[in-house]
Amino acid sequence: MILTASTSAQNIPATHTNATFEVYDHVNGNELIKNMISAGHSLYKNRNVSHTVSTPKYILNRIKPTFISFDGLDYLVQNDCVLAVKGINLTDDALSQITEKLSFLDQAQFSYNEKINLVYHNENNSQKIRNLNKWYLLTLRILSTTLNDFANLTKRYDAATLAENLAKMRVPNIDVAATQKMQNL
Repeated sequence: MILTASTSAQNIPATHTNATFEVYDHVNGNELIKNMISAGHSLYKNRNVSHTVSTPKYILNRIKPTFISFDGLDYLVQNDCVLAVKGINLTDDALSQITEKLSFLDQAQFSYNEKINLVYHNENNSQKIRNLNKWYLLTLRILSTTLNDFANLTKRYDAATLAENLAKMRVPNIDVAATQKMQNL
């Protein structure tokens, strides 16, 4: 079993044994995103928005090193940084690219959820809440799709070619105009 840590591993030893894998917290990322989407759908379906809004939470931003499983891959994350992918020997550059794409989407979903809460508690404007919720759900879907794309790339390419293909992937594009409009809400 291979686990490679990036140089920004923040005091995580680069060599691990099978026994140390059990030391880290484990989170089912697919289930976490599914629950977040379900809560978003529940809010969206409730027309009078008297439903309790969910508390914003990051997916990747963990204080302790944590394995988060998405589509068959175990990502070791800490402080919004992907430190390693269990079983795949990735370069620091590849880990940096994965971190960039995932942390952008994680920050976006958190921001939309936070704005939903602010509007709910300050204005209780149901139309604004529904619009923000649409963007929140879209961001979660893009995050899920991006993670699925990473998993598919790891199945098709070796570690060296994987880094090249990750570089070709664009940073997920959440409509810039819509993002600016949402920031003004």
